[in-house]
Amino acid sequence: MGRRLLVVGLALVLALVPRAAWAHAVLFGSDPSPDAVLGAPPASVTLMFSETVIPAGKGIKVFSPSGRQVAGPARVHGHMLTAPITSTETGTYVVTWQALAADTHPSRGAFSYVVGRPSANPYLPAVSGGEIGTATPLGFVLQALARWIHFLGIALTFGIIAYQVVTRREPRLRRLAVIGVVLLIAAEPVALVAQLASLSFDGDTAIAVLASPLGRLLGLRLGVAFLVWALLALDSPWPVLGLGGVMALIDGASAHAIPGLPGAGLVLDAFHVAAMGVWVGGLAALLFVPDRRFRPYAISAFAVAIGTGLLLALGHLGSPGALVTTGYGWALFVKAAIVAIAVALFSRALLRRYFPSPLPAFSLTRLRGRVWVGVATLILVMAAVLVSLPPPR
Repeated sequence: MGRRLLVVGLALVLALVPRAAWAHAVLFGSDPSPDAVLGAPPASVTLMFSETVIPAGKGIKVFSPSGRQVAGPARVHGHMLTAPITSTETGTYVVTWQALAADTHPSRGAFSYVVGRPSANPYLPAVSGGEIGTATPLGFVLQALARWIHFLGIALTFGIIAYQVVTRREPRLRRLAVIGVVLLIAAEPVALVAQLASLSFDGDTAIAVLASPLGRLLGLRLGVAFLVWALLALDSPWPVLGLGGVMALIDGASAHAIPGLPGAGLVLDAFHVAAMGVWVGGLAALLFVPDRRFRPYAISAFAVAIGTGLLLALGHLGSPGALVTTGYGWALFVKAAIVAIAVALFSRALLRRYFPSPLPAFSLTRLRGRVWVGVATLILVMAAVLVSLPPPR
């Protein structure tokens, strides 16, 4: 029964999994252009993006000098969004737009143009609104929080199950795995709210988000999480671990792709997520049920996580200068520093030859175990920040 459920789940995921994207959607130009001064009202507003986008809600809103919304629903033409305008007012117009990129990240912005002479407009503050990447500050924080909850859920679910396969079954570890599944389920509503916080909280936008590739991702992740919940009752752990691989592939499909290397980002990210989950989940399990048999698997998972992380960093960074000139680069720098601390701790443990003791080096005492879990948690936090920021191009 478990194998049949796993096969069905894999088939559904492979059929529905969204394609990996090349980059966040960036606004290349518009007609009218920002701050343009026109002699007559235009018939439409057109926005040109770096990639195909999906309108979120109406997609484009144009507010006349009196504050009326005068644009019709946006239409997609390749990399362009176009919305018709019905207004003869003169003065300052404000254009706001919101869209979803192929990589599921929100893209939004605002600008103004003038017909005749400048005037007041109640929506002018939107033109100078701050943003982080392509998200609002609140949306960015919630997006990073959702990804951290998701990563922690992967570790506590699949990492714990992998630990039990290598060592032994333990009721306390089962409770941790259940907590992991709860986190996997809880992460998706937070991700939806994060998307709406970066766009707008209205029915049209919510429907557009749910119908987008992001909505498909949310459904796939929730589907896998609920399948895991059902399969935890089985005696065999392998169906659950198989779904762990599916979850890693889904994460890889939603990750930033590496320019010029189709599919490389998906594969590397899937291995990175899986290895990190095994390592962090194993560290959490060691606090409750120490067992030195997990040692070689922890070393291997840690090595794979570092190796794939380095390859992803090289693929996304573009140039060494981006490490200190972009938010993505700084987040990567901080994560690398924390990983370096973990490597130093690991090397110190090896040099002191802790492994012959009844417990692994990184859990010889409960204090050391907590230090390792703390370091691993910080790494997950920085990973969540990284995937929420657009990589430099």
